[in-house]
Amino acid sequence: MKRGSGTSRLFRHAAGGSALLATLLGLAVPADAGAQEQAPQLTCYRMVLDSGLTNEYAATQLCRGARSTAPAQCFLRVQDEGSLTQGQAVQLCQFSTPEDDPATCYLQTRRRTFIESWRGVQLCQPPVQELLRYCPVFVQ
Repeated sequence: MKRGSGTSRLFRHAAGGSALLATLLGLAVPADAGAQEQAPQLTCYRMVLDSGLTNEYAATQLCRGARSTAPAQCFLRVQDEGSLTQGQAVQLCQFSTPEDDPATCYLQTRRRTFIESWRGVQLCQPPVQELLRYCPVFVQ
């Protein structure tokens, strides 16, 4: 018996026929299904730049490690309010997530107390322990 013939050839034809049948029936995977969604860091970055932030370094720092657009949304909220410098707004909002809302904390603190801006940033920014979860571990 000759190698490569027989049942293996039968399976190749069956596999090819299945793909053809799936295509004809419209069951094939769409061409763009393999394309991944845009990375949340890039979405965040574009969101702040499209909203008027001209400092690309600040946008990069803000959105580094972002898991969603929460840092951009936080940044834009506190910048609209106007009491923070750009650097303070980045410090407050960097690494924020939808679950924690440093912008709301900061804005409430400003309305209800006479706390200085820099103390409000320290009070409301995501905790260091949470930040450490998102920091890369350096392997030596």
